[in-house]
Amino acid sequence: MRQDGTSDDYIDPSYPAIAHHEVVLALIQACEKLGKKYHVGISCTTASFYCGQARPGLNNYRQSMFANKIQDLQNAGVLNFEMEAATILTLAGIYGLRAGAVFTVVADRNNNTFALSGVEDSIIIANEAVKILASWDSRKGAEKYGL
Repeated sequence: MRQDGTSDDYIDPSYPAIAHHEVVLALIQACEKLGKKYHVGISCTTASFYCGQARPGLNNYRQSMFANKIQDLQNAGVLNFEMEAATILTLAGIYGLRAGAVFTVVADRNNNTFALSGVEDSIIIANEAVKILASWDSRKGAEKYGL
């Protein structure tokens, strides 16, 4: 979901922020190879860690739309909040590049917990996915030239 603001400066808001299918497949394969738990789905990119993610702002500032935002997004199958992916995915789509994203839950809004565990796993998964993509690209290049 594009609630970042930045991507709207590049293209109409109805343009999707979607990961490239090869990147998604490489990330899944990396998780499977490394034995890591994963979910594939929709994220919500917001421009704000606080109000954009339905947290109160300074002095407990809230708008009425915050009250049901998390539940409404969960009902629609949105898995997480983050703050960058929509812009990256939108620009990659516009410019014909491959992009994807891997996230680690650090602030579990369902259980009101905060933990930094899993960040290193995300890095390892992303690195493995890049290796997988490079391997696929190498094979595609060889096939293109009849090798």
